[in-house]
Amino acid sequence: MAQLLDSVPTGSDVLIDTNVFIYGLTARSPQCKTLLERCSREEITGITLYEVVHEATHRFMIGEATQKGLFAGQPEKGSKYLSKHPEQVKVLTDYWVNTLRLLSLNLVFLPMEHDIVEAGQTERVNAGLLTNDSLIVAAMREYGVSKIATNDGLFETVPGISVFSPTDVQ
Repeated sequence: MAQLLDSVPTGSDVLIDTNVFIYGLTARSPQCKTLLERCSREEITGITLYEVVHEATHRFMIGEATQKGLFAGQPEKGSKYLSKHPEQVKVLTDYWVNTLRLLSLNLVFLPMEHDIVEAGQTERVNAGLLTNDSLIVAAMREYGVSKIATNDGLFETVPGISVFSPTDVQ
């Protein structure tokens, strides 16, 4: 069972998942915002992967396009629409501001090594995780990180991982 995001112990190392960055940097969750502030103040060591940053950047972009109504009345939405309309991508800028904010947080970025990519397959088979989540767990195991801040309940099924989740988002 997930623990409250606010209960991450001071001095802990915690891997931060994409959704926590999205909720915290877009002000959808005060709890996520507070966690990121705790990382900046070095009360906890926030850890992530560049793969998580890539995913967050993509989700920031899709969120901005949605907010600006680019998909309204379109049969294709999201990435598929934007890939066919590069002129629309060129006018999106807010997503990058959020990515720069993410990169400026006081975080440790773990490298993705070949062995971690291979270990991800074991996590997919054992826990039924999708690719990105399996790579997060494999990296956590490789680097000895046992805590994750996420709103993704699937991590609760992974042995050896302590999950901390926000309660102020759906």
